[in-house]
Amino acid sequence: MTDIPSGITSGTTPGNAGQTLPWQHARWQEMLAWRASGRLPHALLLCGMRGVGKQHFAATFAQALLCVQPASDGQACQVCRSCLLLRAGTHPDYQQITPVEEGKSILIDQIRELNASLAFKSHAGGYKIAALWPADRMNTAAANALLKTLEEPSAHTLLMLITSRPAALPATVRSRCQRINFTLPPADLALPWLRERLGATHDAAQLLALAGGAPLKAIALAHNGMPLHRTALLDDLDGLQRGLADPVARAAAWVEWGAADCVEWLFGYIVDMIRLKSAAHPPRLKNRDLDVQLQRICKRTELSVLYRHLERTQDALRLLSTQVNAQSLLEDALIGWAVDNAAASSQPA
Repeated sequence: MTDIPSGITSGTTPGNAGQTLPWQHARWQEMLAWRASGRLPHALLLCGMRGVGKQHFAATFAQALLCVQPASDGQACQVCRSCLLLRAGTHPDYQQITPVEEGKSILIDQIRELNASLAFKSHAGGYKIAALWPADRMNTAAANALLKTLEEPSAHTLLMLITSRPAALPATVRSRCQRINFTLPPADLALPWLRERLGATHDAAQLLALAGGAPLKAIALAHNGMPLHRTALLDDLDGLQRGLADPVARAAAWVEWGAADCVEWLFGYIVDMIRLKSAAHPPRLKNRDLDVQLQRICKRTELSVLYRHLERTQDALRLLSTQVNAQSLLEDALIGWAVDNAAASSQPA
């Protein structure tokens, strides 16, 4: 398996950010122009679906702002003292604020400490930068505390709030940031980049399609083994439908595979089954390579049941971005699927 550079993972920091991604060049030039003209906002809200490179862009831009001798294209030199400090994770003018525990909130004490540190002058005489990821995980008290810095920023301070769910942020926070939208890249840019990093051991085009066009999400899918679980997820739905699987045990397995990814797959499967149920030859299926298995399951499932589970799965996707217990959420979803399909247990596979 080809190694994936750390700078394109979900844990991107300025120390390993590297270069801007090919589909971000126009946005990069816009940011450089803002900086050159002295119009760089003090707060940016970087928005876009998971896997398009928001965090990578923020890390790359932070590194460039703090670099002592950036290149002609604005990229960080990677060798000056500032770049080396960032690489070591010890630059005094950069902070990254994330939940203390996975799935938890960004707390008010974290924001109070951030506010206090940003009130002082920078150590290097340049920018002081803070990145909050995911910004939508700030609890209400933390978001309110951040307003002080957003309303009265000190000179040469840059806050970058990164989120896939901007609507989950309070309007008072959103209105005080310059919103930057990151859209899905065109396939002619994403696919060559993806193939270069994945090598011949993966079907880059299929992974990109399964990731909804998000290249970094496609890389994550390749490396967390999710494509290998696709048929297993369908087998679970089939087994639950026929009373041959335990929903609690299968929910535990799904949590191990990644609850959010599994629910996204489930959502895609249900959408495809609705399409198959509604038309003999639907023009578009996200999981066309699995249409035989999907056909087998949806033939035993009423359309009304599929729509009911589509709504439940949408709710599950929304709730998984909160502090809900993923195991319990998946148990509810799979028990619901088993119960609603109980009549299918007497039908042939």
